[in-house]
Amino acid sequence: MSVNNFEESLGAEFETFKGGVKKPNILLIGGTGVGKSSLINCCFGENLAKTGTGKPVTQFIDYFSCETVPIVLFDTKGYEVGSEKERVFIEDVFQYAARDFSSSESDNSIHLVWYCIQASGGRILDFDIETINKLSAYGIPVAIVITKAEFLSENESIKFIEVIKKSLPNIPVFETSAKDNGQKWQFEDLLQWSIEKLPEALKIAFASAQKQSLNIKRDEANKIIKQHVAGAAFFGFTPLPVSDAPLLLGNQVAMIARILYAYNLDNFSSILNGSIFTPIIGRVISGSGIWVVGQLFKYFPGLGTVAGGLINASVASSITYAVGLSVSELCEAIIEKGLEGDVGELNKFIDNLAPFFEQRFKDNFNKNQG
Repeated sequence: MSVNNFEESLGAEFETFKGGVKKPNILLIGGTGVGKSSLINCCFGENLAKTGTGKPVTQFIDYFSCETVPIVLFDTKGYEVGSEKERVFIEDVFQYAARDFSSSESDNSIHLVWYCIQASGGRILDFDIETINKLSAYGIPVAIVITKAEFLSENESIKFIEVIKKSLPNIPVFETSAKDNGQKWQFEDLLQWSIEKLPEALKIAFASAQKQSLNIKRDEANKIIKQHVAGAAFFGFTPLPVSDAPLLLGNQVAMIARILYAYNLDNFSSILNGSIFTPIIGRVISGSGIWVVGQLFKYFPGLGTVAGGLINASVASSITYAVGLSVSELCEAIIEKGLEGDVGELNKFIDNLAPFFEQRFKDNFNKNQG
């Protein structure tokens, strides 16, 4: 990799990684009007819900997918409680969720079930209990999501959850609402439970897709940084001379691409003025000079002396750690500025990404060295 094509290499690595990520599949169960679309909007953004009519995969299940949101939804259609269709619905949903997939169909396996019950009804039916028990018995993680929870008072909510827990003691329950009435709804708890139940290979896509929890994105970024810092230790076997040779080779570029994927800034375009940040951040890092060994002197004048004129394993690991953490902090700061809703302040921050990144890099490097 030459000094001149860092941005191009980062963009290519990002697209390659993005194309190879396996998406988790969530089965949404709930009657018409229960608030599933609002739930999805709150958790994953409007892009996924705006895909319109889904592709039917069974009589009662539609498939929804969106290129910019790395998650797949299998959404159940409405049914008439107490009718013959109720029994057909249960069998249809269970057979699809619990079917034995061949290797060629494994991408359609159901990984999680979000079972939506509208708060305004204030009750859980035998039908719900039977369906949840059947799915749970097969080993599929199931969570009950109470939607439109603003319709219940605090006491009503406590009693409703007690009723649910009496019938389904081992199933987690999360209260949600699309209304922001000052109450702390349990979106983040639902998302945290979900990512913990997913296989490791699916976690980064879920972290990328969800937009409610910066904690989940930060945790995923920290795992990525740890993995690539360990990889940087291999520099100890072939220390790099302090020269203008590129330092951030495949390991570091791959780390940055994965961190950018986890934060998925493009999914926040509605609050970030539609900016596409992958190339912007690439230019910030490239322009800072930190990925060229010789340029590190402007940050750490004594680096060559301390390292004996070589970039050894310890220094390479510290640089990798500082770069990764600084990219993570930069992404988080961009999202937080967007969420504040002040367009002027957001634009001012975007215009000054380079000094923010460079200061964070210097601080993080020194912290790791200390």
